[in-house]
Amino acid sequence: ATQRMASHRKLPNILIVGTPGTGKSTTAQMVLQSVPSMRHIEVGALVKDKQLHDGWDDEYECYILDEDRICDELEDSMESGGGVVDFYGGGLFP
Repeated sequence: ATQRMASHRKLPNILIVGTPGTGKSTTAQMVLQSVPSMRHIEVGALVKDKQLHDGWDDEYECYILDEDRICDELEDSMESGGGVVDFYGGGLFP
């Protein structure tokens, strides 16, 4: 079923990962300039905007991600393709 769904995509999903300050958003913007029909999905902003976290970690100074909720939130938009996802860790995505 997954292969069949992927074959209906007109555009791929692109995952850009890296530590803060490595140019993920800049790279995403370059892709969007080349292919304007794609859309930028910044996971960090999505986590904050939709509160897809379990609170704040004072030691690491970051949100404690609710990975299940993040994946659920991204699933529908990723299914159709055309997402340029920028995130600081690739381990969230299969």
